[in-house]
Amino acid sequence: MYPATPRGMAALSPRRRHAGFTLLELLVVMVIAGIVISLVAVNATPNDRGRVLDDGQRIARLFELAQEDAQLGARPIAWEGNASGWRFLESTPQGWVPMRADVFAPGQWRLALDGAVVTQGGRQFGNGPVRLVFGRELIDEPQRLVLTRGDIRIDVTGDGSGRYVATSTP
Repeated sequence: MYPATPRGMAALSPRRRHAGFTLLELLVVMVIAGIVISLVAVNATPNDRGRVLDDGQRIARLFELAQEDAQLGARPIAWEGNASGWRFLESTPQGWVPMRADVFAPGQWRLALDGAVVTQGGRQFGNGPVRLVFGRELIDEPQRLVLTRGDIRIDVTGDGSGRYVATSTP
């Protein structure tokens, strides 16, 4: 036997809702996720200016290490660079010899440059490979390396005390 229910009771009872998401809700979430992922991908990809600045900052750190290593080892170390890459040289009785060990191994720029110009003591060097020498004196004259690619210009400046900074100039 079934209990009798008044006729209008079914209409007054609460509707049961099924658990889960609707198709529209899922589509909205997918669109938002796609927008966020595309924004992250665009911002995470370095541009040309960022790549050249990264190279400038790397060279600034290498210059600091070369200056310190030259002073501690009591032997001059030189850096030679051009538009395609760089190398470090050490002074020996036979002359300048390329360094191949660890940090001072030859390297390439992440992007090919239009030029690398050195300014030291008011003199500018820029045709062919340019050279900076570290370790002659504890306090040296200020040095500046300018890396250019198109309208991008990165200045790597040394204050003469062994500290180097890379900055982007507009």
